[in-house]
Amino acid sequence: MDNQVKYNKPAILLHWLMVLLIFALFGLGWYMVDLPKGSTERTWFFALHKSVGLTVAILAVLRLGWRMFSGVPALPDSIPGWDRLLASLTHRLLYVFMFIQPVSGYISSSFSGYMTRFWGMPLPQWGWKDPVLNELFTDIHVASSVALLGLIFLHVSGVLYHQFFKHDDILSRMRPH
Repeated sequence: MDNQVKYNKPAILLHWLMVLLIFALFGLGWYMVDLPKGSTERTWFFALHKSVGLTVAILAVLRLGWRMFSGVPALPDSIPGWDRLLASLTHRLLYVFMFIQPVSGYISSSFSGYMTRFWGMPLPQWGWKDPVLNELFTDIHVASSVALLGLIFLHVSGVLYHQFFKHDDILSRMRPH
């Protein structure tokens, strides 16, 4: 595939690093919520989840900045207008939810009464202990995780459809080598 339609190396690296971290966050999230409340193990996994989530938020900012700085390669001419629109909308929504997730988690944590730490470094609390607000932002965090997972499914499905049914080699745009 022509280099003009392939993402550059920093964009590819950020993409795949975030893929790994986001899937790790889903695994951590599903695992940690069933651990006994107040247990050391649950506390450790929640702290890890928060740190990885905030790392993803930082990477999303870097990725968005890099995208604005370096641009986005054009889709191949073989991709029809409807598919282009859906791809653009899906990408935009992925970015929106990559920000909603960590922000809603951080705010939820701020209203939980527990200190939020980023890899051991204490962060400012944006709230006070308030079970109702904690539950509200936890619900937003959970609902947006479902939406993010759905968008990821849509994104991957679109790539696989174009790669294996339309045969337009769309996957090579983000392949590391």
